[in-house]
Amino acid sequence: MGVTNFPNGITLDTTRNKSMASGSTVPATGSAGYNPGCLFIKSDVALGQAPRWVNIGTAASCTFVPDGQVYGYGIKLAEGPVTSAGGDTTEVITRSGMILSTDIAIVNHEVSDDNDQIVSAMATDNTITIVGSADPLNAHGYDYAVLRNKCIPEWDIVAAGTHTTVGGAAAEAITVTGVLATDMAFACYGATNDSDTISDIVCTANTVTVTCSADPSTAHSLHYVVIRSRGTFKPSHYIAYAGKHTTVGGAAAEAVTITGALATDIPIVIYNTTDDTDSILKVVMTANTMTVTCSADPAAAHGFSYMLLRAY
Repeated sequence: MGVTNFPNGITLDTTRNKSMASGSTVPATGSAGYNPGCLFIKSDVALGQAPRWVNIGTAASCTFVPDGQVYGYGIKLAEGPVTSAGGDTTEVITRSGMILSTDIAIVNHEVSDDNDQIVSAMATDNTITIVGSADPLNAHGYDYAVLRNKCIPEWDIVAAGTHTTVGGAAAEAITVTGVLATDMAFACYGATNDSDTISDIVCTANTVTVTCSADPSTAHSLHYVVIRSRGTFKPSHYIAYAGKHTTVGGAAAEAVTITGALATDIPIVIYNTTDDTDSILKVVMTANTMTVTCSADPAAAHGFSYMLLRAY
């Protein structure tokens, strides 16, 4: 017989390498003993994780990548930089048949010539409507990611983390080993002592550079995520939770209850709805709660789009 089946879910062929396996942890990159094309089923898949993985490496050194649908939100579509058309403060990105009103859009500037900010970004059927603090002319460029529930993602997460600023200049360079210039990054503040905003976010080799509206000194921190087209690497993180929240107001700090959220989750948050040019100053995670501090009381006129990232 060419194939041996074992009761623990492992299938071996005549090479004595695994062609199918299952377990609670996806094999570490570089592990030996898994044939190219080996299918791994994650036995205790959590919300947001991929249950099915395939080895695109070798039997001597595996690389398992997600294959198929995720159990929760994934990144269905991403693109950037998309050059602004200008003419007014509202920018519409149209992708007919590709964007749904139930999707969640995360948007920031990759290209900017000033400190204008994105005031809000909302997905509707076929479009993402972006409102800026001023007419962007054609001097700005947008990166966007479209999150969709129970999709087959087209993008996965290369890296995510929280970085405490070192300051010295408005542009803060975060070393993230393995990042490529073709990757895209999104960020928001995790800590602040003022009302600075983020002007743009750029990936270069091994670096994510976040340019702030002023030198952040050492008093700020930045939550960031880096994404890349799916299928060539093992993701570092998954989207544990994503959603939209309408503010209730009463104070500048808005506490959003997310049952199951952890203090160690990494949040990326933007406005999807606004009636002014308020900004998001910082986002802090505690157990079951995401607290978003705005530059003013958001009342009930604002809405957040968010994703919470958790390490695999």
